[in-house]
Formats: sequence, C-alpha cells, structure tokens
Amino acid sequence: MWQERAKALFFMEKKSIREISIMLLKSEKSIYRYLKKLPEYKQEKEKRKKANSQKRKAYQKQWDRQNRAERYTNISGESIRREHDVAAMILSAERH
Repeated sequence: MWQERAKALFFMEKKSIREISIMLLKSEKSIYRYLKKLPEYKQEKEKRKKANSQKRKAYQKQWDRQNRAERYTNISGESIRREHDVAAMILSAERH
C-alpha cells in the first residue's frame, strides 16, 4: 500500500513530499493529506524546520566570511579619520 511506503520514506528516509510523490507516482496533495493525519507529522515537520533554519544560518555565516572579508581587513587610520570627518559633517549639518 502506498501509504505505508510514504510513511516510511518521510519518517525513516527523511524524503520530502515532492520526492515521495515522484517515487510513488502519487500527487503531492494526496501524500500531504495522508501524512498530515499522522500524529508524528507535526513533530517531524518542526524538527525539519529547525534543522533547515540552522543549516541556512551556517551557510549565511560562511558566505559572509567568504565574501565580506575584505571589507574588514582594509581598516586603517586614514579610513577611520575619513569616516569620522563624514560623521562630524552630518552631525553638524543636523544642528543648523
């Protein structure tokens, strides 16, 4: 029966609903409706959501380190002085 196979693929093999629908030749909607009825579905969905969030944060952190590294390495006395002068002009313009 396709329901038992879908349950095993989703909970044991950690397949997505889309992957299951392709494997079982069933619609995503019918697989989702079946899985939604199962009591452990909500817990599994939250667990996957948390794992994906952590994975995304790790990817963003790695991307930032890789692509924004030069932004922080070019700090010199001159660049700090320039930033200070610009900030001072902005603040003095706001007062008058």
